[in-house]
Amino acid sequence: MLPAGDLGPALNVLVRGDVDGSVEAILDILETYDDERVKLDLVHFGVGAVTPNDVEIAEAFNAVIYAFNVECPPAVAAEAKTLNVPVRRHNIIYQLVDDVKKEINARIPSTKREEIIGEAKVLQQFQVSEGKKKVPVAGCRCTKGSLMRNAQYRVVRGEQVVFEGKLASMKHLKEEVTTIKNDTECGLRFEPGLEVQPGDTVLCYREVDVHEGTRWDPGF
Repeated sequence: MLPAGDLGPALNVLVRGDVDGSVEAILDILETYDDERVKLDLVHFGVGAVTPNDVEIAEAFNAVIYAFNVECPPAVAAEAKTLNVPVRRHNIIYQLVDDVKKEINARIPSTKREEIIGEAKVLQQFQVSEGKKKVPVAGCRCTKGSLMRNAQYRVVRGEQVVFEGKLASMKHLKEEVTTIKNDTECGLRFEPGLEVQPGDTVLCYREVDVHEGTRWDPGF
């Protein structure tokens, strides 16, 4: 069970097997689990067919029942279905373990990863009129990939990041555009009025969700 106050993702399992040796082999494999991102807990185990008590325990712990080489009687299966308790029957251990890994993978939280869409170089800074005031605009050339109007931006000067955020404007030949292709010049205005220098590097990026599988290697 999860420690009090620990709300991290967990997989609770209940194991039923045909003989003691099978159950012990499965438990030994589960003992090797070592991925801290999802907690794996054994809530109950036994030899023989799946019982109504197993279903009650599984419901209480929100557990998955793994039945190895044993039956789940129709009445018990019906009760499990009513209570939304998963019952997984297998007769090959590595397939049962693969099933456990899939359940773990489904519980691993996604992480954010930065994906570079394009890159540009600042050629010069110039001022444009906006109403009654002048605002700085970076005259750039896209050197890699493409630039997207609604993406995130980072301006790097030497080793220093001088800006991170959104664009206020993206123009090509004085027209507002949504995309700038490679080897194309453009005018970029950064919020809130960043002053750039020739040679600054402009990185266009987005954050994407990454779903990684478990690092657990049960040895087969």
